[in-house]
Amino acid sequence: MPQQTTGDHATENHATSKQLALARRQAASSIDWPEKTPFLVNPNPSVRNKFKQMAIAVGVLAVACAIGNDPHGPLHEWTQSIANHEMRPTMEAAMRDGNRAAGTWLATHFWKDYPGLLQTEADDGEPTAMFVMGRILMQDSHPERFFIVDRSMTATQMHAKGLDLVRRAAAAGNQDALLFAIRHGGL
Repeated sequence: MPQQTTGDHATENHATSKQLALARRQAASSIDWPEKTPFLVNPNPSVRNKFKQMAIAVGVLAVACAIGNDPHGPLHEWTQSIANHEMRPTMEAAMRDGNRAAGTWLATHFWKDYPGLLQTEADDGEPTAMFVMGRILMQDSHPERFFIVDRSMTATQMHAKGLDLVRRAAAAGNQDALLFAIRHGGL
């Protein structure tokens, strides 16, 4: 029996692939394909299942990317809350040592656990607390959720008190308050 050379083997493989392609074309032409479909759907159930699985995986990946890249999305908020909970003991220790900024941080991040702390810090002249309290008085329709508010004050009076606190915070050196005051009519 004569031995096949490499060239004969390649010619045989090429002929086999041509026959296979021809057989596939004939099989495809013998299938009754649906008319006017935007996509050609493979009738093989296992192939269709693989396409479905791939489409689901791509969809899940797209949703995960959209959620993960949103700076105000749930994933970012969750990681921020974990960081805040990890920093809480350090801030509590700093507040016990007399750091007023730590007290303001605790009052803004854990306001339910520290009711009245923001108002105490603002009354004591802590610039960030004054700015935050002023902004709440100016913008929130229910500031009593965060601190004690005189119920006899009208909305205009609350806004004026909030603006006064923001101006005092700017005068005390709070950069956010200073920027706000500059953008909204000055000191």
